[in-house]
Amino acid sequence: MVQYKTVAGPVGLTIAKRESYADAVKQYAAIIDREAVGGWKLDCIQQIPVTKKAGCIASLFGASDVTVYFNMLVFCKED
Repeated sequence: MVQYKTVAGPVGLTIAKRESYADAVKQYAAIIDREAVGGWKLDCIQQIPVTKKAGCIASLFGASDVTVYFNMLVFCKED
């Protein structure tokens, strides 16, 4: 049987002027290295939209739903 776990990864990465794009990639690598232990292996990275509905009263005053995108790192391991 296969087990799965998900970990939220950064959606946008920011690097300092003196840093390279490789430094941004290292941020993801650090998350993967931290989570890929005990038999867990990275399976995929999936962008997931999460929408928070505006409340009834807030909608009356012009508020709308808000959608945020998460990059979910999906890990799997065999039992």
